[in-house]
Amino acid sequence: MTHPALALELVARLEVTIGEPIDGGDTPAGRRRVIPITGGTVAGPLLRGEVLALGADWSLLRGDGVPSVTAKYLIRTHDGVVLTVTNTGTITVGPGGASGLTTPKIEAPAGEYAWLNDAVLVGTLVPLAGGGGVSLEFHRVQAG
Repeated sequence: MTHPALALELVARLEVTIGEPIDGGDTPAGRRRVIPITGGTVAGPLLRGEVLALGADWSLLRGDGVPSVTAKYLIRTHDGVVLTVTNTGTITVGPGGASGLTTPKIEAPAGEYAWLNDAVLVGTLVPLAGGGGVSLEFHRVQAG
């Protein structure tokens, strides 16, 4: 038995703006910060639109020092469809700065974007130059 090779297909690039973090303090799981999502853009071959100013990243600095993200927000596509995004992952900080790997899940209503409900997605995350937000790329994993 041979497993199929996996390939990545770019779905979209997002630039997400954020507000001032709210310090949630130390919890049993780690230090909680809630970062409001204030808007953004979505541009790509399979998805275009805007990030709505409704959502937040409920980030956590774990006890082992690793930051994790759990963001939930909405995208309105260029043709008016509202998609719900839940994006989780971890951040690493190295000599080149901070970056993250995420596993976005996108919930879509019936219609043109329904394929997103079953898509296996992976993402990358880097801070925007100058602060104030993050840049993300979402890719679909395909066998083939």
